[in-house]
Amino acid sequence: MRRLLKAILMVLLAGSLVQTAPGADGKGFKKYAGKYPSALLKAEPGVKQRLQVLLGANYSFFMERMQVEVPIEDIQGILVGKGCQAHGCGVEDAVLFMDLSVGKLHCAIRSDTYSDKVKTFSEDRAHFPSAALKHALE
Repeated sequence: MRRLLKAILMVLLAGSLVQTAPGADGKGFKKYAGKYPSALLKAEPGVKQRLQVLLGANYSFFMERMQVEVPIEDIQGILVGKGCQAHGCGVEDAVLFMDLSVGKLHCAIRSDTYSDKVKTFSEDRAHFPSAALKHALE
């Protein structure tokens, strides 16, 4: 019951924080291209909160795979921030996406835990950036 209340509170807070984010459509986040994913999450608590809600119990697992970060790229209007677990790059990876046109978050985790498969999470599953994911994991 306590976890359910915490999850509901996080969803409500995420909804209120989204309104204070730079540009409801996500274009204000373009300034993070070239910076590290941790800088984005530190500077934008609303994005971090949304990521925590999106990933739920997988948040810590995701962040463990963001230890060695690569600067965020803007790939055709999709911000792509990626990282890997120290000494596990190519096997234990995490990717964070933000569609700048609508501001939706998506992410993926590639891990031996998933038998070398990729598990995806999305605020808008119908518009998951599959091409950007393929690029990020090459």
